[in-house]
Amino acid sequence: MTTYSSEFKLKNICLFLVMVLIPSIVLSLLFVQFRYYQFQQDHRRVAESTARLHKNNLDRFIGDTRTSIETIAMTIRPITQDSKDLDRRDDITNTLHQLHRKDDRLSGLYYVDMQGDMFLGSHPLSKIINVYDRDFFQDVIKQKQTAISDAYYGRLTGRYIVTMATPVQNEQQQIGGILLATLRLDYLKKLTKQASPADKVQLYGKNQILIFDTNHDVEYDDSSFTYTMKLDQAPWTLVVTVPAVSDAQITHWFIYSMFLSLIVTTILFLLLNLWRTKRQNERERAANEAQKLELIGTLAAGTAHEIRNPLTGIKGLVTLLSETHTNEKDQYYFSVIQTEIDRINQIVSEFLILGKPAAQNLQTCDIKKILTESLPIIQSEANMHGIQVQVNLPPTALLISCEQNQIKQVLLNLAKNALDSMQENGQLTISAIKDGKYCVLSVTDNGMGISKEVLPKLFTPFFTMKETGTGLGLIVCKRIIEMHGGTIAISSELNVGTTVAVTLPLVK
Repeated sequence: MTTYSSEFKLKNICLFLVMVLIPSIVLSLLFVQFRYYQFQQDHRRVAESTARLHKNNLDRFIGDTRTSIETIAMTIRPITQDSKDLDRRDDITNTLHQLHRKDDRLSGLYYVDMQGDMFLGSHPLSKIINVYDRDFFQDVIKQKQTAISDAYYGRLTGRYIVTMATPVQNEQQQIGGILLATLRLDYLKKLTKQASPADKVQLYGKNQILIFDTNHDVEYDDSSFTYTMKLDQAPWTLVVTVPAVSDAQITHWFIYSMFLSLIVTTILFLLLNLWRTKRQNERERAANEAQKLELIGTLAAGTAHEIRNPLTGIKGLVTLLSETHTNEKDQYYFSVIQTEIDRINQIVSEFLILGKPAAQNLQTCDIKKILTESLPIIQSEANMHGIQVQVNLPPTALLISCEQNQIKQVLLNLAKNALDSMQENGQLTISAIKDGKYCVLSVTDNGMGISKEVLPKLFTPFFTMKETGTGLGLIVCKRIIEMHGGTIAISSELNVGTTVAVTLPLVK
């Protein structure tokens, strides 16, 4: 018992691992992989849309600033350092100062002559700064249109700055000076960060010099999502980095999916265990029933000879006595004795059938012929009960491998049970049909029926609903049918009737 219990526990543990734990882990890993892939796709789209948003904002910023300084350049006329027109110098200085105060995008406005000397500005200049060697200055001279610089180290400010330069033309539309506007990188960085605070947005010049980084104190690993775009209004490159999924998020996905998987697989495990338990109980019940029948058969086989020999002697003596004592009362007693002797013989015969291991002397028989041969006996019994019999014979031969007398015994036994359950004017219907590879023989009555509580007990040895029954008739029928590789099933409804269906395999 202990060994069986240990084996059962071990099987349950193995089944739990196979059905619950391992599938839950596998499903959770698949779910995490799916969510990670989905997260990657979403973040790639987010990185692209964020980069496009910032690109449009930066292009708009540069375009608006370009328009603004070009408008300013149109309001002033060229002037040189050695000009004696102090009023004009003051007017340009005041104009630059007032326009700078109104535009938050600019950190300063400066006027440069054709030699590259910066001598006027929105801020007081302590010394003249020369920008002739700067690329943006040379671009304006050559292209005669507005140019924007890369990030460079300012000689006046002492830090990295970006400058936009536009030509100042005289009345003959010739360049007489250049207007410089230094952009406020902190303002540009602030606008960019406000649009997407959590993302890392970097802006690089054409020489890969970093102009600004919205989250310079945050470092992302190689698994982060990066999207790069070039601006239309400046030779700059925008890089947007979106953080990858964190370990905490992956852990959360795994725990969540593991929890759900464990619930589902545990329910399935419990249902399977319930099914296994029921199946085991059915097997044990069938084994116990088979053991009982085997015991009965062994007992019957061992004692049948000893019982029948005395019965034969008793029956012979009763016959002799009935010939000697001919009065009516004695004859009645002799008939009762003969009936009981026959009943004992019937019980012994049923015991012997239960003890047979399998059907012997199998022959190929037509179920139609078996029905036809049994019909007179059934009809005679039905006439005694005042019951009508209807037989539905199959149109073609239904060949089965069987012992013909045993199949007849089953048919007669089922028909007798049906007749006993009906009152006068009842109807008994016997039919045989082909159902795939099987022959289905059914016996139907419209008698009193059987309750649902009694149905499961019908094939229990010695269970009977008749006053004179042995409780072995249906057991014998079931034993015979199973020996022929078939099945027997009973369906019934109270006050409606009962149908017994016998299924036997057809000969191939």
